Amino acid sequence: MAEPSISMLVAILSLVLLSPQCFAFHTAATSRTAASAAVAAAERHGDRSSSPCRVSPSTASTRASCGLLQMSSNDNDEDDNAGPSSSSSSNVKLFELDDAFEDDGENVVGTKFFGGSTVKDELYVPEEEERALELQNVKSEQEVEIEYKRFEDGNAFGDEMGKRVGEALQAAINQILYNDSSSSSSSSDVASWKEDPSLQWETPFSKSQNAGNSPLMELSASKSFYNKLDVAILSAHTIKSEGNIKAVEVRWDIGVVWPNPWESRALLTGTSTLAVRDDAESNCLVLMKQNDKLDGSNPKDIVGALSSQLLPRFWDVYHIGMSPSTELDPRLGTPPSSSQSLSKNSQGKKGLFSSYKLSYLPPRLVTEPSLVDTNGREGRTAQALPNHGFTTAIKTMGPNKEAFSPVSPIEISISKVEEHEGSLVKWSVPVPPEFASNGILPLPLMDEDESEDEDSPDEGDSSAIVRKKGETRTEFSSPYTPGRTTKPPPSPPQSLSSSYALRPSRLVATLPYAGSPQDEEVTELRRKLYQEVVERDGNVPKLDSRGRPMFFFWMNDAKACFTRKGGLGMAVYEWRGDWSKSNEVGIELEC
Repeated sequence: MAEPSISMLVAILSLVLLSPQCFAFHTAATSRTAASAAVAAAERHGDRSSSPCRVSPSTASTRASCGLLQMSSNDNDEDDNAGPSSSSSSNVKLFELDDAFEDDGENVVGTKFFGGSTVKDELYVPEEEERALELQNVKSEQEVEIEYKRFEDGNAFGDEMGKRVGEALQAAINQILYNDSSSSSSSSDVASWKEDPSLQWETPFSKSQNAGNSPLMELSASKSFYNKLDVAILSAHTIKSEGNIKAVEVRWDIGVVWPNPWESRALLTGTSTLAVRDDAESNCLVLMKQNDKLDGSNPKDIVGALSSQLLPRFWDVYHIGMSPSTELDPRLGTPPSSSQSLSKNSQGKKGLFSSYKLSYLPPRLVTEPSLVDTNGREGRTAQALPNHGFTTAIKTMGPNKEAFSPVSPIEISISKVEEHEGSLVKWSVPVPPEFASNGILPLPLMDEDESEDEDSPDEGDSSAIVRKKGETRTEFSSPYTPGRTTKPPPSPPQSLSSSYALRPSRLVATLPYAGSPQDEEVTELRRKLYQEVVERDGNVPKLDSRGRPMFFFWMNDAKACFTRKGGLGMAVYEWRGDWSKSNEVGIELEC
């Protein structure tokens, strides 16, 4: 037999010497796999006593991981005869894996990783832990509402049947106008809305031959005529019930964009008396009869209601590049069907030489931001909508610009606050039907600290300007301008609030004015209005909780802009000459 070559002997010797290292590497991998399996099993079962060892960061240099420690143990078991390297490793004190899972009340597994048992005893308070567990299951009483659910408002939908009718009818309308019924309701069990084949419908609106006697089919046919058509159900109340036939009075707003070159916006308000059959088993409401009436002295005069809104308005044309035409809050001459009651109670009368204007306002859905202001007239807080009243931002330029609906006027009321210093400033903005057609309306997310920072300028900000009516001079409050008086920065507003409400019908008297709501001249104008309306003509003023007349200010030179999904996102303030006297000071009367 040939003698083995030197190269063969070297290969065999290398294989013998490297075999323990290969075994140790394989064992380490197996140990890591076993440790990972133990971790996964412990996390699945939530058993803390069976979790693998956790190493404190302070001891990471001596024992890197469970897998490495387990690898050393395996090497020691398998290589008892491996020589000096094995004996030296056995002298090192290793982690006792068997003792690691014993919980004696002091050396709890994992405590060293989170600071040790001493730190645990200092921070752990049993009473606080129990209280924390209780609070997790209790809803916070101070949770801020982020949305307004219209059909859950008892002032607008006072009974269960009225709520069901309002939800079902709005869902059917939205399906036709927007091909979307999900946004009209806050609940998923909305009743289906159907029309009886023998439906009786009396209305001042025109009827097309193709629509027959169906209000929904007529609504669908009207979409092709108007540039835009929106309908919102504002309230519904049951007025009569006979078995499963219910008589429900529904209040609605209809907004249209007329197909003329200047795209006039017209708003029609009114009520409908519905006879509805309730099929409770199938969760279906069947319309049997409908009678529509417009607000105003003549509930059938659709031409008169539209004619005054279709002509181009001077200021809309003058500012035609600023915003679309405005949807105006309707002002009617007298309350509908209440002339006899007004004359009987000596209300709603206007003298022959009176300079004020008497108007009836139908119920409207409004958004009402408010705050407590301590800066007085010089702060000029009331002349612009506050930041916490907005719920979205509108893109007015670019390829993704959004369509929006401007409404006017913006109403401001200022009253004294008894429990605080300063005045309560409250804005009231009518909501257009396009936005009101949603069943859930967003509320602004207010951060009072952030609002305070935005509303109060920095001490060194030289752009803090105070203007008064009639002044040609502007005062700058700046410490960097020598020789001029330095005024303290305005105080931040307090008690920020914003909500939606169905504003009831009102009878108001107004006088024209060209200034702002916090001008000194407004006080004298209020006195003049009160003397003419109440003392001379005998009208009865509506009083607040403190027994004072309720005055307000209309900013007709301001537009609040809404999108259908986002809500109030922009305010536009137009320039108008003082000669126009566009704004108004008003007082609310008993109606």
